[in-house]
Amino acid sequence: MSTQLRSNPWDDNADAYIEWITRRERAGIDGDPIMARLLELLGDVTGQSVLDACCGEGFLTRILTARGAKLTGIDLSPRLIEAARNREPVGAIDFRVANLSRPVPELRERFDAIGSYLALNDVEDYRGFALALAGLAKPGARIVLAFNNPYSSVVREHITDYFASGSLGAYSGLRKSGVQAHYYHRTLEEYLDAFLAAGLHLTKLADVPDKAGLPWLLPAECVFPRFMVLAFQKPVS
Repeated sequence: MSTQLRSNPWDDNADAYIEWITRRERAGIDGDPIMARLLELLGDVTGQSVLDACCGEGFLTRILTARGAKLTGIDLSPRLIEAARNREPVGAIDFRVANLSRPVPELRERFDAIGSYLALNDVEDYRGFALALAGLAKPGARIVLAFNNPYSSVVREHITDYFASGSLGAYSGLRKSGVQAHYYHRTLEEYLDAFLAAGLHLTKLADVPDKAGLPWLLPAECVFPRFMVLAFQKPVS
């Protein structure tokens, strides 16, 4: 049974989340296999118009701007967008507050590429999200989303029934950092069906391996892909 969150946990926990993501950013992206795979599948973005979907305080947005792209960052949290703007005082990045589970008509078919970093699991209306991103992409555009592998919800004992779509799982690492946030569990089949139904073509499903032998997760000899990257392309015609 689906469970709805009554508030925006990312807005409610913005300060703690900003501290957490700042530590991650300072550590650099070289040791971040999720970001590395996302950037690889986005490809060369030099001179392109790119959307960071559910941008938070702008971590991915700043990385893609440094790579020569013209960025728009959209998020549902006003506090995180305010923080993103404060981190980029020049104003070269267009940060906006909007619900990306609904159409954004003024930006229709604006973007050559769309990236999303660890946000898909947080979107309640994932079907609306898929449709909105498809509408924002130019024909031929790439859409690349990095997120928590749906199967890991069971492996990490966040939920017990993989097929209980809409169940709430807790981000244990974030909670230890003071971010009291939950995510919506969906099956991989549901995610794929949503984006394919939006008219997009799947070009890559990439498993991202985690460190081996995490004592709180699996035995020392086991390696499990806690994360996943899906890449789509919008047909030209």
